[in-house]
Amino acid sequence: MSLDLSIIIPAYNRVDLLRYTLESVARAIPNLQVEILVVDDGSEQPLAKQLTDFNHLPIHFIHQENQGSIIARKTGLKQATGEYILFLDSDDLIHPDKLVSQISQMRNQQADVSYTDKAVTTLIGSYDSLVFQPNGTLPAVKDATEFYLKVQPMPHSPIYRRSYIQKHLENPLVPEHRIFDSVGDVWIYYNLALYPAKIIKVDGYYTIGTQHNEERFTQHWEKLGIASLALMSVFIKNCPKTEDTLKVREQVGECAFMSWRRLPTHFNQTFENMMLNIWINSPKTSCSRLGGRNFKRLAKIVGVENAARILRWIQRPNYSKIKTVSESEFKELVNRLVTI
Repeated sequence: MSLDLSIIIPAYNRVDLLRYTLESVARAIPNLQVEILVVDDGSEQPLAKQLTDFNHLPIHFIHQENQGSIIARKTGLKQATGEYILFLDSDDLIHPDKLVSQISQMRNQQADVSYTDKAVTTLIGSYDSLVFQPNGTLPAVKDATEFYLKVQPMPHSPIYRRSYIQKHLENPLVPEHRIFDSVGDVWIYYNLALYPAKIIKVDGYYTIGTQHNEERFTQHWEKLGIASLALMSVFIKNCPKTEDTLKVREQVGECAFMSWRRLPTHFNQTFENMMLNIWINSPKTSCSRLGGRNFKRLAKIVGVENAARILRWIQRPNYSKIKTVSESEFKELVNRLVTI
C-alpha cells in the first residue's frame, strides 16, 4: 500500500522532548498511511532502545554517526517513500488535524507545498495537559521567493510533495555544511527559493511551537547570525546571475541589509562588513522596502547606507549588553566563515 506521508525527525539525545513530539504525531496519523523516520544523529545512547514504548507506531529508526541536522534530514529524505514530506525537530508539535487538513487540500489543489499558522505551548507535565495558544497569522502567498525568503514559516509548518523537494535538494545550490546546522530549516528554504512551486496556505493554527528549558540554538543569537551570514554568502556566490534569478537575488540582498540594520553597535567589524557587502553586491530593491518613514526621509538626505548607520547607532543596543558568547568563541565563529 502506498504511503500518504513520510515524517522525518532528525534527533540527537533530548529523549524527553522527543517523547512529546511522538505523542503529538500519534494523535495526528490515525486516518493516514504514514512512516515515521527518526534519524538518530549519533546520540550517546541509541534512541531506538530508549523509545521502545512507541513501537506501536509505524516508526523506523535510522542510526548514523553525528553529521548534523542537515545531513540527518537528507538521510531521511533519501529513504522516504511517502507521497508527501514533513520535517519535525525533536521539540516540535503538531495539531491533531494538521496532516489530514494539509494533505487533503494539497491533493485537491495539486499543490507542491502547504503551510499553516502557528500556536505555542510550554512543555511541562503530561501531553494531555498541554494548552495550545494561537500565535499570529501568516500572510497567504503563492510566490516561492516571497514564501521562502520573506514569510519563512516555522520549519515544521510546510508539508512538501516528495517528488518536488527530492528533486531540488538532490544537488542543492548551497551544499551541505555543518556551519549551516543552526539554520537548517532556512538552508532548505534558500535551496528551494529559486524554483517555482504551487504553494497554498491552509487555515488553522496547526503548527505548534514549544518553549522548554533545554539547550537550543536560539539561546545564542550570534551562532544563528554566523550561520545565516554564511548561508546568504554562499547563496549569492553560487546563484547564477541571470534575469530569472533577479528577484531572488534582490530579496537575499534585502534580507542581508535588514539583518545588518538590526545588529548591535560595537559589533564585530568583519561580520558587519560581510553582511553589508551582500547587499552592496546584490541587485537593489526600492528604498521603501528597506525601512519605515523616518528611514526613508533620512535616506533622501544622506543616502540609504548612511541613513541606516545613523538609525542603527541611535536605536540599537551596545553589543556588550546582549552578548551570549565569549569574545574568543565569537572570533572563532567568524573565522569559520572563511572556510566555506
